[in-house]
Amino acid sequence: MDAATSTTTLKLTPRRRRPDGGNSGGARIVNVTVRPDPRVLLSVEDAAERLDIGRTMIYELIASGQLATITIGRLRKVPVVEVNEFVERRRAAGSPARQAV
Repeated sequence: MDAATSTTTLKLTPRRRRPDGGNSGGARIVNVTVRPDPRVLLSVEDAAERLDIGRTMIYELIASGQLATITIGRLRKVPVVEVNEFVERRRAAGSPARQAV
């Protein structure tokens, strides 16, 4: 295992009981290894997944110039740094306060 990889232990507990009223087995302990994503470029679909939005929305962001892409041959790629900068720009702009109902 290299220095960029980390392992952590998680305790998984069931959310609810089985419909028949029985116990679903209790908590389980699992070890999870996390590896950082070394990619510099993402597919449009991967960028949408990383932003937790749909394909249509990411294509709208690209068309409006809010998210820059590059083309390599016939492929359209989104630089990871651009995804991070997009999030930072949105954070800096802030979101309107929600009104109390």
